[in-house]
Amino acid sequence: MSILALGLMLLPGLAGWAWLGRRGRDPMVALAQIIGISLASIALLAEGVFVLKGNFSPLGIGLLLASFAALAIVGFIRRKPQFKRKYLWHWVIGLALFGGLIAWRLYQARDLVLPNWVDSQHHYLIIRTMLEQRGLPETLTPYLDQPFYYHFGFHAATALFTSLSGLPIGKAILLFGQILNTAISLSVYALGKTLWKNWRPALAAAVLVGFVTRMPAYYLTWGRYTLTTGLVLLPLAMATALRLAKHPEDKRKTALLAILTGGILLTHYFTGLLLALFLIILFLAIFLHRLKTMLTALVTARGLLLGAGLGFLLALPWVWRMLHLSALNAGVQSNLPTALDGFQAASDTATYIWKLLGPASNHWLLIPAATGLIWALIKRRRVAFVVWTVVCAILASPWSLTIHPFRPDHFAITFFLPLSLWAGWAFWQAGVLLTKWLKKSWLSILVPALLVAGWCVWGFDLSVHPVNSVTVLVEEADLEALDWVEENVPTDARFLINTAYWQYNNYRGVDGGGWLLPYTGRWSLVPTVFYGFSPDKDYVSQLVDWGKTANSLTTCDTAFWDLVEDADLGWIYIREGVGGLQPEGLAGCEGVTGIYHNDRVGIYQIHPQ
Repeated sequence: MSILALGLMLLPGLAGWAWLGRRGRDPMVALAQIIGISLASIALLAEGVFVLKGNFSPLGIGLLLASFAALAIVGFIRRKPQFKRKYLWHWVIGLALFGGLIAWRLYQARDLVLPNWVDSQHHYLIIRTMLEQRGLPETLTPYLDQPFYYHFGFHAATALFTSLSGLPIGKAILLFGQILNTAISLSVYALGKTLWKNWRPALAAAVLVGFVTRMPAYYLTWGRYTLTTGLVLLPLAMATALRLAKHPEDKRKTALLAILTGGILLTHYFTGLLLALFLIILFLAIFLHRLKTMLTALVTARGLLLGAGLGFLLALPWVWRMLHLSALNAGVQSNLPTALDGFQAASDTATYIWKLLGPASNHWLLIPAATGLIWALIKRRRVAFVVWTVVCAILASPWSLTIHPFRPDHFAITFFLPLSLWAGWAFWQAGVLLTKWLKKSWLSILVPALLVAGWCVWGFDLSVHPVNSVTVLVEEADLEALDWVEENVPTDARFLINTAYWQYNNYRGVDGGGWLLPYTGRWSLVPTVFYGFSPDKDYVSQLVDWGKTANSLTTCDTAFWDLVEDADLGWIYIREGVGGLQPEGLAGCEGVTGIYHNDRVGIYQIHPQ
């Protein structure tokens, strides 16, 4: 069923590729475009239905998928693709490589029983709400009494996949999320083919992303599924923009850029910023090259302007909603330290960013990548991509500028994209130079292959163990306890859980207790960190105060009972060895009764005194 569900989800992309995509014989580019168009189309359709105040019924979804299938058939007939038998093996190899990398990504998630870390909790909750409300929700009621304005491309696609596959939400997120992580390699390959006009450096870059660079594999440990989805779309939009810069009259590429741009803006706001920076640099490259003929420059840039502009208009209803409801603090700020403590803080950030760019196998990859970038600059090749890479590197530095609300580490964890492409190109150029010197044509393939293989071996341990154990909040015992709660505890129950400080002055759960709201629908003291997105500051402040108090509890003292009364708590969730409040702290507490115990997880009921 999962394979069938995935196939049905790709129908929008297949239809889009039939009408708009590149019809060459490279299956990896085709697959990347089909996946990207599908993701963007699902997000745009979800937005459209929300604007029209409708919802998705099973019949409606079936009719939409049937319509996309019909569009795909008509598109293939009208454009009369030349499928030659000799190219069949290209597709076989491409699909085999994609399937093998999916298997590898799934193996990396082998030990997880639920999606990992803190963000996964609200991703789960949003998808659950979408499935129950059959579309984008106006609010997250009954789980959180706050409006919904978050970027939703991943959630809409995963909700559809969950519905079609019949999988539990948690398993659907893990499976579909790892498929999307795999698709990033395809998109990097597609961008590499556009940049270098050769499959060798593009494939080298894709393999580096799949098996060598810490990111995006490490997104699994953080639960960064929305960023993952955005990075499937970003390289495709960049590749389309580069082609439009050369062929501004191409209406199909203009429409494709519009769809991908709209999809990116609905999927992840930071990837929207990365695309905006690239488009601005590409615009400037066109205009600076034609300073004396501005009209010619406008004509040359018309495809980019129209495609990006239409994409922004497609996403505008949701972007406007986000700007209206969020307390967005946008702006540009200098990070140059003005005092010793500021310099120390920036140094700490720099150490963290250097760690994100590591380990050693990744740090050393910076050398060939920098070499490739400098060589391209000398040869005046892909100057726009050179400048974009340098801008991203500068913004990843804690001593440069910050584009609020984003941080330098956001640029650092996405830097694998230009890093892999420049390293792949440098490896290929090394093979080309050796071929010229030694007159052996096979060196142009052997050299980059050996270099990539060597880095894969070097970074194997990182690749096979991407999950940081510190970020694993749910174990098998937690999952069994959550299932028990769902079956045996009233739906209006309110749980006290152990908490820990989280960023932006919020608090998070430290074990399966943090999953009570998304997984079982039962309220907990920290109802996922998504409460921080509420525009109701008094509500947020109240939850922060409760989370802070819970973080200090060790027994049923006065603070414990004051919190129980203030938050109207009737249940407690504890995992032994995690958090301050432990079973020994509750031993002998009058009014607290142990109800459930399994391995290390205990659930208690509180009786009012």
